[in-house]
Amino acid sequence: MVNPSAKQDPEALLAAKLASLPTKPGCYLFIDKTGAVVYVGKAKSLRSRVRSYFQESGSDDRYFIPILRKIVADLETVVTATEKEAAVLENELVKQHKPRFNVKLRDDKDFLCLKLDTQKEWPMLETVRRPAPDKARYFGPYHSATSARRTLHLVNKHFQLRTCSDAEMASRRRPCLQYQIKRCLAPCVMDVDRELYTEMVRSVALFLEGRHDELTGELTARMRDASRELEFERAAIYRDQLRAVETVREAQRVVYVKDVDQDVVGLYREGTLVEVEVIMVRQGRVTDTLSFSLRNMELPDDEVLGGFLNEYYGVASTLIPDEVLVPVLPDGAEGVAEWLGDRRGRKVTLFVPQRGPRADLLKMASENAAHAFREKQRSSDDLEARLEELRERLRLPTLPRRIECCDISHLGGGDTVGSIVALLDGQPDKKRYRTFNVKSVADGDDYAAMYEVLARRFRRGKAARPASPLALADAVAGDSEAAASDVFEGDVMEDVTENEPSDGDVTENEPPDGDVTDGDAAEETSGPVSAGDAPPETESAQVFAERQAAGSASEAPKSAQPGGAEWDLPDLLVVDGGRGQLQVALSAARDLGLHDLPIVGLAKERETQAGEKLVDRVYLPGQKNGIPLRSTSSALFFLARARDEAHRFANHARKRLGKARRLRSGIEDIPGLGSPVRTALLRELGSLEGVRRATDAQILAVTGVTKRHLSALRKVIPSPEAPPPAAPAPVEDGGDPDKDPGLTR
Repeated sequence: MVNPSAKQDPEALLAAKLASLPTKPGCYLFIDKTGAVVYVGKAKSLRSRVRSYFQESGSDDRYFIPILRKIVADLETVVTATEKEAAVLENELVKQHKPRFNVKLRDDKDFLCLKLDTQKEWPMLETVRRPAPDKARYFGPYHSATSARRTLHLVNKHFQLRTCSDAEMASRRRPCLQYQIKRCLAPCVMDVDRELYTEMVRSVALFLEGRHDELTGELTARMRDASRELEFERAAIYRDQLRAVETVREAQRVVYVKDVDQDVVGLYREGTLVEVEVIMVRQGRVTDTLSFSLRNMELPDDEVLGGFLNEYYGVASTLIPDEVLVPVLPDGAEGVAEWLGDRRGRKVTLFVPQRGPRADLLKMASENAAHAFREKQRSSDDLEARLEELRERLRLPTLPRRIECCDISHLGGGDTVGSIVALLDGQPDKKRYRTFNVKSVADGDDYAAMYEVLARRFRRGKAARPASPLALADAVAGDSEAAASDVFEGDVMEDVTENEPSDGDVTENEPPDGDVTDGDAAEETSGPVSAGDAPPETESAQVFAERQAAGSASEAPKSAQPGGAEWDLPDLLVVDGGRGQLQVALSAARDLGLHDLPIVGLAKERETQAGEKLVDRVYLPGQKNGIPLRSTSSALFFLARARDEAHRFANHARKRLGKARRLRSGIEDIPGLGSPVRTALLRELGSLEGVRRATDAQILAVTGVTKRHLSALRKVIPSPEAPPPAAPAPVEDGGDPDKDPGLTR
């Protein structure tokens, strides 16, 4: 009979499971006290592998062991028939549970793949972030988005596959610019030789696989055949492709004379920081090198390597070579090799070279991994020094790790948009990018627009701060003093109780789905910014400040509630402009009681009337003259990067807003009509003019339109069946002159 206390004692339960582990291959799952899976591994022998984690050994240098007993509360095992099945099952379990200690290469949007779907009628090459389990061919992952897009650009330039989407191709009626510049055969509208297009697709696949010798031979033969048949235009296409391939091959280093494809995996680690370097050798030439940084790796080297191979080759089977050279074999190496062979369709060898050219390649990969690790560490150290220089130059209280910049963009006074972008440790932090549709300014007043944008931004930042009674009292007191002594930049402060949509994450080439707008923007206004504005005379400064503090402490958007990190105030705010823009920003901050927020203005380089060239200058609060920054200054690098990004983002949002305004239909302004109803009316009646001419019966005949919709429509657009208003009756002779001012006595 089982002891009941053993059932409830996690340590006793774990010890019982360790004692009963089988010697067969399979997978094991470590589970923490909350029931979450923290690690998934595979083993040739579950008994020896799993028990090794819990055995005391003074020579054990694995980083996972010291914290294992503190984390793992339970374990589960899955027995498989072969090591290959264990490798496949491990891949599926990692995808299912996403354990914290397993190697992950696709946590973020850092790695791109190239997709070539040969099942389509006219295949195209495109970038994807998460390969799908379809029959398309995937090449990658690329260690950077720039590398993937550079390869895509090279292929599109020389191999003339289509670049438009399936929807664009189906709706196109004439060739696009890519056809005019000889970069596409225009299968959308032109009669394209299908055999020629298929040859292009095969050439692209060979090029991306690194089989350049085979591709060169095929292209040479095709060029000669085309010349023999007097098809000189086609021969010129093959000639240009040959030149592109030769240009790539010239940059490749010959490292091995054997005609075999290899991936050489080098590994370097310092504590929990691991750098993995993959050298791709195709037919004796180094075609590419990839570097991957893995952090918080508490696992031993063999398990780090096993997890890396599982993640890396689980993306695209087209890049699996004949041989994979590794510094240490993962547990169940034979099963991993069989799994790779099944994915590739041919045998794959996984081994550790001991001598000869293969060992030299492995040594080179390990040295490259160490070099990449040191370079990244040096870059991190340089970042600290550059941020420290910026802090000293601008006399900031803290290191400016998070910098925000504000810019205003408008077109002739219309479509005014404000943007706020963020840098985190010198890199764009696009989750914090925001755009604001300016409501209260329509005449191109940059100062008033900037005041409105920054006031809205600061209000959310202030609401996101953890509130305490003492802090609230200090805020009220500070606002009262500011109202009594300082000059206000705006008459009416905005109310914080607004209902606005939350922002989506922003990618570099894709703006957020919805601009940051105020739900009550129709009623609220930001006062014009001028030197002489003050609080309303009918309201004392004390009452004004108390009302403002109460409004700031009232209900705010969920993203701006305490703990809403998306709206946290930055370490440094930069405004694009000189002293005037800086004073506006300071006024917006002080009106909300944010007296300790570091704000500077960055003025662009310009030339005076006397011909004197003034470099970029930074204006600080309370300082008349700006601080000049050299073009090679590290401080200018961060500020200029934030300014340029804010300018780009503001222009992008302004163009999008203008496009939406130009394409907007008047029917969208009619209250009571939802989007499906508006779409149905325009689809069946043709246009807004058709809706105006339609009778009640014709409108009710539209699918989805009810009498309620008709009533809402008729409040704005009268029925064409309604009789015209009656004209006033003429006054006959003898009428009362007092009732007709046109008559005289």
